Amino acid sequence: MMIKYEKKCLEVEHLRKKRKLYGAFWTLKSGRRLYVAYRSRKEIFRNGESSLLAAIRQGCACWALDVETIREIDARGVKHVGVLVKESQELYVTTVDRFMDRALVMNYESQGGALQRYLPLKYFKKKAL
Repeated sequence: MMIKYEKKCLEVEHLRKKRKLYGAFWTLKSGRRLYVAYRSRKEIFRNGESSLLAAIRQGCACWALDVETIREIDARGVKHVGVLVKESQELYVTTVDRFMDRALVMNYESQGGALQRYLPLKYFKKKAL
């Protein structure tokens, strides 16, 4: 999958888990580094709300990253995290610190998932590269 923003990068290192592409570490031409998770719009966590719009209105719509990925991002010294919406190519960016300080932690390991941090959409900014 070629992401249009990847053309603006000096380097792209894809992150795969069990052969599935989850995201990539990008080094932009400016030298800025960030981790970008590739997500579908339907992957926005709605916290039980019946629709995405209802979740946004209630302030509970979130993007999630698993704790293992956040640890790897932090260990590499990367300070910014983005979520690229596959369908629209919208890029939402926040800081690793916000994921550590303001995100809710939920554990879905017993259901085959992972320990994850959920950060409300209000902590992200839509960016153009």
